[in-house]
Amino acid sequence: MKGTILSAVAAALALSGCSADYVTQNQADVLLEVSAIEGTSGGGGTGSGTGSVLNSDVLSKTGVFNDNASIKFRVALKNPLNPTMGTANDVMLERYEVRYLRSDGRNTEGVDVPFRISGPMALQILAGGEGTTSIVIVRHQAKLEPPLMNLQGGGGAIVLTCIAEMTFHGKTTSGKVASATGRLQINFADFGD
Repeated sequence: MKGTILSAVAAALALSGCSADYVTQNQADVLLEVSAIEGTSGGGGTGSGTGSVLNSDVLSKTGVFNDNASIKFRVALKNPLNPTMGTANDVMLERYEVRYLRSDGRNTEGVDVPFRISGPMALQILAGGEGTTSIVIVRHQAKLEPPLMNLQGGGGAIVLTCIAEMTFHGKTTSGKVASATGRLQINFADFGD
């Protein structure tokens, strides 16, 4: 009998140390999640449009333009058995960062991929709710610097495919850190006008 009790206690102690990463990734009582991303090409060239993959025109007949992304967020409870959300768990998004990556591992900024960017945000999402905002995902300046300017007029490579990794930073109303990450594929090229 004692052996069974000791085994049960040992098993309970072992399991008590196990928890999913999403539960421990921050101190907030809620999770900030990116539920959808849609890219929008600026400039109106042949490659322009809106979708889950962004075709970014590095030079249109009228110049260079920012590309934007529409981001949809949701704030979910870490413990769904605790239905009390309260305004202390509303999330205020404060800033974002975009870092560009290539699948072949060549990620030197200004040579293989554009330089990373960051920007301010001011979006409040109620606990248990959703919110949508737009950000600049490719700035004008990136299209005037290597490696994107190297694509203009077919100068060298034809298409550069990157993953834009976006990290969003915010805090709950009670001051606890909340963050989320989302990714969007971008095909950079000098699409025909």
